[in-house]
Amino acid sequence: MEQLPEITELEEILYRIDANMGAAEAHGALCGMVCARGSIDLSEWIDHVLGEQEDGGALLHDVVHKLSNLYRATLEMMNDVSGEFRLLLLDDDDALAERVETLAAWCQGFIYGLAAGGIREDSELPEDTAELVKDMVEISRASHDVGETAVGGAEDEDEVAYMEIEEYVRMGALLIYEELQPLQSTQTIH
Repeated sequence: MEQLPEITELEEILYRIDANMGAAEAHGALCGMVCARGSIDLSEWIDHVLGEQEDGGALLHDVVHKLSNLYRATLEMMNDVSGEFRLLLLDDDDALAERVETLAAWCQGFIYGLAAGGIREDSELPEDTAELVKDMVEISRASHDVGETAVGGAEDEDEVAYMEIEEYVRMGALLIYEELQPLQSTQTIH
């Protein structure tokens, strides 16, 4: 199975070419567009991520190559029944505040991707999907106060809460994909 690229490396080169989105937001947008449409054209997604760019250049070529790998890996994971789908987020050894910010950016990208894929605020969505989308909008507004850690293990509680939210978002994205793009093989012919 194709692997997701290293987020910090992708983030760095997206920043260097002044792309419209960072790495986590770009991955969220891809997942949202796939959920909305079932399939999307690689170049359409890349246009959303990069925005207007000067032609050529080795760095731009490198970015497009990395985004193409992310695209292939993501589609493969979203369609893998073994549940190997992962969000492109920072690792557990990064600061919690940075991970919260990255998860919020992923959710922001996901909501953007749903809209870019044709899902509007007034779109009729299955109840579970509508609830998950609402939750992702809230998560996209998340921030983490970095200050004095309260006595009694509040830092550990924050870690656990973050992991639960990350898993909720991961499973939520898969559920939205399943509800909006049901497998063709599940339809019966009468």
